[in-house]
Amino acid sequence: MKRRGLWSGTVLAVLITASAQAQTACDRPALELRLLCTVYRWDGPVASAYFETIDATAYPMFAGLTAMAWGGVLAGRLERPAAERVTLATAATTVLVFGLKALARRNRPFDAWDDIAPRGDPPTSHAFPSGHAALAFTLATAWGLEVPRIYVIVPAYVWATSVAVGRVWKGVHYPTDVLAGAVLGAGVAWTVHRIWR
Repeated sequence: MKRRGLWSGTVLAVLITASAQAQTACDRPALELRLLCTVYRWDGPVASAYFETIDATAYPMFAGLTAMAWGGVLAGRLERPAAERVTLATAATTVLVFGLKALARRNRPFDAWDDIAPRGDPPTSHAFPSGHAALAFTLATAWGLEVPRIYVIVPAYVWATSVAVGRVWKGVHYPTDVLAGAVLGAGVAWTVHRIWR
């Protein structure tokens, strides 16, 4: 009887250990998990301050860059169709992101792996695609197409890329989430620009 109890306890301990090992992302050889862990581990004071600041700008910039287009119309510096295209691209991207999240239903990294914890308040929606990356690249692309000047394009894409990478750094998205969001956002902005004349 004692042997059976000892054997059961040993088997249980092995299963628990194997289960715990199976929950760590940074031990896995998969390329996406290696990228996730590489970015997630950039935890120095400079990287932390940079990504926290960039992430804090996201929502104000999403609203502000759309409002700025209409401000440009009022100031006579931008034509009305340009502001309409920026607004339509932003709205279409938002709708597509919510639809794709509902279809894909991918868990966030911090939900799937024990060694990934969210930095800041954890989002409650699904991970794929990244809404932050999608909207950031929608606005960067829309503005780059409407005002094709180097002083607009370079800062816009640096900001958009930083927002996307920052979502991986925060542990709330996989690299493919932000890549899909970036492609989606840029593609919607380009399509709207081509169609909406």
